[in-house]
Amino acid sequence: MHLIKKYANRKLYHTNQKRYITLDGIARLIQEGETVQVLDNETGDDITANILAQVVLQARGRRSPLPTNLLTDLIQVGGDTISNLRRVLFSSLGGDDLIEAEIGRRIDILVDKGELSPEEADRWRKLLLRKEFADDARHQLADRIANVPTRNDVERLHAQIDALASTVEQLLRRR
Repeated sequence: MHLIKKYANRKLYHTNQKRYITLDGIARLIQEGETVQVLDNETGDDITANILAQVVLQARGRRSPLPTNLLTDLIQVGGDTISNLRRVLFSSLGGDDLIEAEIGRRIDILVDKGELSPEEADRWRKLLLRKEFADDARHQLADRIANVPTRNDVERLHAQIDALASTVEQLLRRR
């Protein structure tokens, strides 16, 4: 793991390599598959997420492959659950369009093989690519995501289980 400290003067110091490093340098490390942790030198707080966000934003200025709507959605969602992240990525990267394109591609293959007539293909396209299906799928996905526990929910449950286990142990000791 590459440990980097951020100083009050906003400079980043790579402790493993004993030299200063730039956001571009951090980006290169991550692109090479390296693990990076950034700590605030004064407080010791882990500020890795903040620095990585800066790396992404800096890359954005140089025609990053990340679309603006993806970055906006990530900020709005807050990244509390993996499910939210998956939903944001799927929708921002045109997931619905990919599914529709794949359905169309498969129908075309069936027509080319002679297993579907062009008229049947048109009928199936109209049936399978209805707007109501896409809307219904979005609502179902939203309902499923709404029921996914957040990290805070899980941490709260762990704390309750720990407290319950402690109480049970105390009761057993009293016997």
